[in-house]
Amino acid sequence: MWVVSIIFFYSKSKRGLMNGRIIALILIVALATRLFMLDARPMDHDESIHAYLSFELLTEHRYTYDPAFHGPFLYFSSAGIFALFGDSEFTARLVPVVFSLVGILAAYGFRRWIGDGVYIFVFLMIFSTSILYYSRYMRNDMILVGSFLAVVYCYFRYLESKKERFIYIAVLFLAIMVTSKENGYIYAFILSSFILLSGIYEKKFGYLIEKISKWDVKKLRVIVVSALIFSSIFVSLYTAGFADWEGLERATVGAVSHWFTMHEKKDHWKPIYYYAKILLQYEFLPIALAISSFPYFYRRFRTKEVSKLELFSAYWLITSFVIYHILSHKVPWLTVHLVAPLALFGSLYAERLIRQKGFRVALTIVAIATLFVSLHITYVNYNDASEDLIYIQIQPSAVELSKEIIHRLENGEKGAIYEPNNDYWPLPWYLRYYEIPYRSKLLYTYEDFIVTSERNLDTVKEKGYKPVGRYEIRPGYFMVLMEKSDRM
Repeated sequence: MWVVSIIFFYSKSKRGLMNGRIIALILIVALATRLFMLDARPMDHDESIHAYLSFELLTEHRYTYDPAFHGPFLYFSSAGIFALFGDSEFTARLVPVVFSLVGILAAYGFRRWIGDGVYIFVFLMIFSTSILYYSRYMRNDMILVGSFLAVVYCYFRYLESKKERFIYIAVLFLAIMVTSKENGYIYAFILSSFILLSGIYEKKFGYLIEKISKWDVKKLRVIVVSALIFSSIFVSLYTAGFADWEGLERATVGAVSHWFTMHEKKDHWKPIYYYAKILLQYEFLPIALAISSFPYFYRRFRTKEVSKLELFSAYWLITSFVIYHILSHKVPWLTVHLVAPLALFGSLYAERLIRQKGFRVALTIVAIATLFVSLHITYVNYNDASEDLIYIQIQPSAVELSKEIIHRLENGEKGAIYEPNNDYWPLPWYLRYYEIPYRSKLLYTYEDFIVTSERNLDTVKEKGYKPVGRYEIRPGYFMVLMEKSDRM
């Protein structure tokens, strides 16, 4: 419905028919890249947790917000998709797919301000290696990227038209962001601080006085309606349908406290150059475009010809790089939060840069290289954990182990998963239709078979079990299928 609404909205412009055809073509390409082989890759560790919690929400009507697993929007929306289309690896990944489309369509909307350079922006939103890979991955990050681009588009459309509907759409997407993942607060800070600083830059401190002192019916209406839109989504999701009011505290103070603690603990710590390495490996096109665009921006900034969109794109780029490099928690999927501002900034002056023949040739070569790298990792090399963009990807043998367990359970055998550290994902997702205990202690045994990690092999052997199968769950981590030694 969102996609249809956006197409209808664009088709009302002066070049509605042409725009409609362009949008249709963009959607066809975007859908093809997102849906092709969507379920080929095994569910990753985090994906399987997210999918299982969504399945549990649907079947058991149970959900409690925990900052470690991020916001509730992904779980409630995925549970809704499961209810409509069934639960599978394919449907589990549809929410990120949908929001990647939102981001692509929002990016195309910037054409009214940046001209034909928008096609570079759209190309990167479709084929950027990190964006394409994580648009097909059940995580919250593409929800944020797509939603924030919609928020920014609505912000500039409101400045242009003063139509209230753009404020309400922006608030809707902002609510989706902060109910999806905690770095939604980072995005809210980036936009709100830009609005404040740009207002002070343009009007000095009279800007603050004007905002505080000048009130009218329209301003009051906008605040009330926006608050109702935001709070209805925020409160209903974080309280799990008003069943857990403490979820509001965990969603605000608790969430910030949790991630500050993770930062201090250096959870998933990486060196300062971590993202630079990934960007140079996989995102050389937006990096090259941003570097090529900087002299134009600097010249226009010095001569005070720079537009508000140009200022915002530079501000978004700089603040994102500073924040994500400061945070000790560095993981490859967060790269998308750097690529999006790079893509916007790099497309602002693309129309001018393309007039240079040498640049056109170089752009074509680098774009082809980007396509090759992006498509290769997404559709061919998606299980190779030696790729820096891929994070300890679950291996196909984990699915084979799940099938073997299911086969034994369906044949009447009793089994258990024994792993004191709960390091057994993605098995719960693949075994979601079967009753099998997950044990952290092995006090007694009556099962025909036990599945455990190699580090617990001796403990299970002492209970009279022998290994009959060894399965690589992720690179370097193996689980072993063991059965009673006295079985014939």
